[in-house]
Amino acid sequence: MARILVVEDEPGIAFGLETDLQAEGYEVTVAGDGAEAIRRASAEAFDLILLDVMLPHRDGFEVCRELRQTGVSTPIVMLTAKSGEFDKVLGLDLGAQDYVTKPFSPRELRARIRAALRHQRGESATPDLQRQLRVARDVQQRLFPKLRPALATLDYAAYCQPAFGMSGDYYDFLDLGNGRVGLLVADVAGKGVPAALLMASIHAAIRTRAGLFQDRCGELLSDLNTLLYESTDPGMFATVFYAVYDESSRVLTYANAGHEPPVLLRAADSLRLESETPPAGLCQSMPALQSTAQLEPGDWLLMFTDGITEARNTEGEEFGIDRLLAAMDGNLARNAEEVRGQILDALRNHSRGVLQSDDVTLIVAHALETRAANG
Repeated sequence: MARILVVEDEPGIAFGLETDLQAEGYEVTVAGDGAEAIRRASAEAFDLILLDVMLPHRDGFEVCRELRQTGVSTPIVMLTAKSGEFDKVLGLDLGAQDYVTKPFSPRELRARIRAALRHQRGESATPDLQRQLRVARDVQQRLFPKLRPALATLDYAAYCQPAFGMSGDYYDFLDLGNGRVGLLVADVAGKGVPAALLMASIHAAIRTRAGLFQDRCGELLSDLNTLLYESTDPGMFATVFYAVYDESSRVLTYANAGHEPPVLLRAADSLRLESETPPAGLCQSMPALQSTAQLEPGDWLLMFTDGITEARNTEGEEFGIDRLLAAMDGNLARNAEEVRGQILDALRNHSRGVLQSDDVTLIVAHALETRAANG
């Protein structure tokens, strides 16, 4: 007997679905909200989840994404009054098997449930695929740095939130010795497993070469470009911003390979650290170009991926640079972790009601007079 989890907050609809499906011979469990659905689907074995989109507090899209991110592979049939193409595509992209629009006939719904169950049985021979993906996601998360190299004149913090479990974004902090630290943000073209695999390759390449190149940032990215071009399929590339901060001189040396230009925010103005070359891996060769900036106490450096600037609200408006800088207003006396939190809060408030569709990555750095080194 197949077990079905019905996630529906309207008691009348939930009762009707439960009664109809039980009459068809299914074992039915009902959850009234998204949190309960995630808890039960993660702890119990179900053959199918019938998931309403319009749930209180946490909608069906968020529930679907979280279940897939945590490795729950149970087939999901989404049920909603929304009929727009965008909502259907979003549900399917997040990992749902089917999408049924209200009002629906019980006969059609039963047929779609049978089809989803047949499809699941047909794919059951794929051994441990979801477990392997879950392990891969956990391994990827361990690639992100756990510690920041200690500096007395630079306070910095970072954040990365994948949109779909495995990230094509990447940030890193590299201890180069002698008071130098490398700061890197990269964004791999595409999403999912292929992007995550390329991200892991970039991580390994940068980590093994950074100490050799030191502050020759342009040469490092040129070398990375050659490696990616020769070892990856056409169309696989990454935008990369790499900088080395030298504490003794307070000089920031940087190279930008097609990446969203970071912002250097000063008391009087702000500068964009523009790209000087194409993305890494796109062309056969890349010139070894780099620039420098003198950091003064009070300067802020914002490094980010386009998952921040291109995040949209319900009206389709992007978060953009202006809103990013506005999030800094009144917060310049705070530390880097607090400012990072303010920016992310502003991003969430802007995007409320719209599901995250791209990886979000951010590094916030603040030049100090001098202070106890951060850990």
